Amino acid sequence: MPGKAGRVVAGVIVVAIIAIGVIMGFNPFGSNVPEGVDTDVAEVRSVTMSGEDYEVVDYNDVLYELSPDVCEVFVLDEDVTRQFISRDRNTLWITEDTAERIGVADAASE
Repeated sequence: MPGKAGRVVAGVIVVAIIAIGVIMGFNPFGSNVPEGVDTDVAEVRSVTMSGEDYEVVDYNDVLYELSPDVCEVFVLDEDVTRQFISRDRNTLWITEDTAERIGVADAASE
């Protein structure tokens, strides 16, 4: 059984790992999605315009084409770097950079 010094070192290591995870955007104590985003979302790699539709690619390389007529878009706070799509594919949460790039000026801000 480790002594007191060993337990202190182990505690410091655990705290350091949690702190690094939080800084990198992972919340080890609950949801890793920003406030205002559904908890059952999928993270997406990119959102672009393809003609009149949004073209969304997730991290499994699955492509979704979404019509702006049936898809609601929210622009996340400027400090958020990840983007998300709802489970039923009718809502997007995108970064400000993406909103500017694809010309979604009228999207609601979260």
